[in-house]
Amino acid sequence: MPRLLLFGPTLLVAAVNLTHPIVPPPVYEGVRHHLDWWLKLHIINLVLFPLLGVSAYQLLRGVDNAAAIVSRAAIAVFIPVYAAFDALMGIGTGTLVQLSTQMSPDPLAHVKPLINAFYDSSTLYALAAAGSIAWVIAMLAATVALTAPERRKLVAVAALLSFIVGGWARSNLFLAPDGVTITAAWWAVTLTTGLVMLLTGKPRVTGALLPLSGALFGALHVTPTGPLGAVCFLAAASYREHSKGAHSAVDHQLGA
Repeated sequence: MPRLLLFGPTLLVAAVNLTHPIVPPPVYEGVRHHLDWWLKLHIINLVLFPLLGVSAYQLLRGVDNAAAIVSRAAIAVFIPVYAAFDALMGIGTGTLVQLSTQMSPDPLAHVKPLINAFYDSSTLYALAAAGSIAWVIAMLAATVALTAPERRKLVAVAALLSFIVGGWARSNLFLAPDGVTITAAWWAVTLTTGLVMLLTGKPRVTGALLPLSGALFGALHVTPTGPLGAVCFLAAASYREHSKGAHSAVDHQLGA
């Protein structure tokens, strides 16, 4: 069961959100075009995103240090906040679009801008930002928690710098003017911070992949960043489980 909770939700998040419609602003027409799947997908995500938090919690089972406590606290914030954001923005917008299709053209002309404004509201984006930041913190803190003790302070400093640089890049570089295309500059900054974490981490695999999971999924859960972030988490979890199994085998041989 622990392994199912570790790998299952993350795999489903990656698979389901590969099919997430990419809707450029203003969103009304795009959501209406994908309405049936849009509603179903966000209802599914309402279950999957909290389970993704459970997967992150499972990654840290048996780890007890200050960084692990920070990561678990961030996961506890991520689960309700990110689920609330996605439900309101996804199910809420989809339901409003669905209801609007029953209206005559004259009232609809006034409703469409209202639905677009709801989707773009500062309240929803504040929830999105809070949930995303919680995920980024959870992954960076998990990286520190799983780092060898002699490298932990160095990795903590690198994680803090990655958080600052990554937050600046997400706010200033992420999307091109079309509101859909992710800029090359953002990719460059994100991959560079991942490389820094790779060079400082021990083990290097989780040292790089968990921060990348935070940066990618935290930026946006739709394709390509969301599924890529989930894959990074899966790879890091697989490496950790394999390492634990290898250590257990060595311990067993030594005991024998």
